[in-house]
Amino acid sequence: MRDEQSGLGVLLEVLHGAEGSFETVRATYRSWHHSERAQAASRAKAEEDKRRVASSATITLHGRGDAPVERVETLRLWRAGGRVREEQHGGQRDGYYGMRDGDLWWFWDEQMGATSNEDDPRVGSGIGEQLSVMLDPTPLLGALRFRVVGSSEVAGRATIVTEAVPRPVDSRHPPRAMELHQLGGGADSYTLEVDAKLGVLLRAVAMRDGEPFHEITTVDIAFDEEIDDALFQFEPPCGEQIQLAGARPPAQHITPREAQDRAPFTVFIPDRIPADWRVHCAFIERSDRPPRTASVALHYRSDDGNDGVSLSQYSADTKPEQYDLMIAADGWQAVTDDGCAVQVRAPGGQSQAHIERGGTFVFLTSETLSGARLAAIAAGLKPAPGETGN
Repeated sequence: MRDEQSGLGVLLEVLHGAEGSFETVRATYRSWHHSERAQAASRAKAEEDKRRVASSATITLHGRGDAPVERVETLRLWRAGGRVREEQHGGQRDGYYGMRDGDLWWFWDEQMGATSNEDDPRVGSGIGEQLSVMLDPTPLLGALRFRVVGSSEVAGRATIVTEAVPRPVDSRHPPRAMELHQLGGGADSYTLEVDAKLGVLLRAVAMRDGEPFHEITTVDIAFDEEIDDALFQFEPPCGEQIQLAGARPPAQHITPREAQDRAPFTVFIPDRIPADWRVHCAFIERSDRPPRTASVALHYRSDDGNDGVSLSQYSADTKPEQYDLMIAADGWQAVTDDGCAVQVRAPGGQSQAHIERGGTFVFLTSETLSGARLAAIAAGLKPAPGETGN
């Protein structure tokens, strides 16, 4: 017992001091992910949390049908003070690279192209943060319980091997999903290999019911080497123009009639609205870079501000994935109004409804109207008039 406590004390001490244990770092990480096991782990964790903490919704994650069950990615990282460079190889962002210098950042990938916040340093990016827990595992001290089980070696460096389990979640200790997400959210145990000298993580395996579903392994790492300044200078691929993050085209504020003519789907409006309600309509055009689907947003408000409803509309085939997640959540009920079935729920006091009609997906929300009122509005939707008869 004395040896076990001594080993745990050493582990906690090096973990606590990891963040300030080096000035520069160059690292290569290999990540392995099993999507089916990861989704099963997320569902099991959501059900577990639901039993412990009252929850209004449980979300079921659905992966892309053409995505491989297993994937392997490599991340290369250079860090020196406030400057960071990262490159990704393999996976959906194969070929991505990004740099950060203080509050300024630049990156390139196939979908977004070259992008920077040079025009507005307040716009964040997350560059250098996707595996930040490997170099600064301090947040794990409050999220996990550790048990030292041995020693080993990773990337030529001696490690302390530990088994760790998430601390119980209850009303006094909210879930720490963000702190553990990088290592594999939904795990009921982790095997971690901690650098015996510097306290950084060199290997992490996330498991559920004894089966691994996410693993990060350090392939190569070096600390306090001099890093060439040229590595932190961003150069876009030949022919690419840098897009400014703060200068993306804003929504076009137009009438529902104009939206009907411009949208690549049928725009719907309520068939009856009170005389004292006013409508504000915004149209966002589809774009490839940044990838964005066309949408129309209608906001109805009463003159006294006491009533209102918002309708977000997309082509049913290209609606954002966030709506798939919301639709898959618990709490929806089918309400039939005028022979039309509408899905309705009220999480957190906000009434929500969704319906698909004529190839258009419509999502309705209101802070003041009941679910029954939303269902009635959804059931009575009709195509907006258009100049060209769209």
